[in-house]
Amino acid sequence: MGMAETIDARLREGLSPSHLVVTDDSHHHIGHAGYREGGESHFSVEVVSEKFAGVNRVNRQRMVHELLKEELASTIHALQIKANTSAEISSAGKDVF
Repeated sequence: MGMAETIDARLREGLSPSHLVVTDDSHHHIGHAGYREGGESHFSVEVVSEKFAGVNRVNRQRMVHELLKEELASTIHALQIKANTSAEISSAGKDVF
């Protein structure tokens, strides 16, 4: 299983998201710190979960980091997170992000 699939599985298990997209952005970081040949070092995540209701942005990021703590300590160099509830997405007039 690749790192994107691992991230996906851990976030699905921990957050029960209604929407989740995990993107390997490593190719944008060739030659930069933390890049490894073959990628799987820089990721972005878009996640919509009701578990974020009443939780501020910083604590939402902490929730994601906690679920991925092993990977962040070893494999993932950078992780960009967009975390919302479905109500926040609807009120912004978007289907998803």
